[in-house]
Amino acid sequence: MVKATHPCPCCGYITMPGISPTAYICPVCFWEIDDFIDSDDEPSDSNHGISLNIARKNYQAYGAMSQHLIKYCRSATLEEQP
Repeated sequence: MVKATHPCPCCGYITMPGISPTAYICPVCFWEIDDFIDSDDEPSDSNHGISLNIARKNYQAYGAMSQHLIKYCRSATLEEQP
């Protein structure tokens, strides 16, 4: 298991490894690292066409980067608190 040392760009919890592996998915909000987007407003192919800014709003509203992915998400652990 890869040690998480960095915050997820979507939910802010410490769930991301220090390196930026392609296809790493946050277990808290289900945001997938997408190294190919250039801005937080750009739609992400890795995330069903949702931009990071929209994913952040969705996380605040639903607890997941997209409402249909709630069933895959979990609460952050104490160790993952920023």
